[in-house]
Amino acid sequence: MAEIKLKTDQSDQAIVILREAMKTEELRIKYAMDVAKKKLAEFEKKYGVSSETFINEWAAEDLDGRDLEYVAWAGEIKLSSRLNERFDILRGIEYVA
Repeated sequence: MAEIKLKTDQSDQAIVILREAMKTEELRIKYAMDVAKKKLAEFEKKYGVSSETFINEWAAEDLDGRDLEYVAWAGEIKLSSRLNERFDILRGIEYVA
């Protein structure tokens, strides 16, 4: 596991600021994940397939909205994946005195 060290003359205040910033980022990511999840659920309901099946087996021609809808659904899948990765990284950070 990598260790990151920060130097400051005001360590107590810096710790509070960093913890608050991490908590804020965690909440922001959770919110974005919820929004993406809802959008994915709408596509899945509309077409009756999972996002995994869509991304692995479908083409733009299979969708009512063609290219625009394909890009929107694929984009939500990619965004959801990136958000999950960031969330996992953030949750894996621990404070070591």
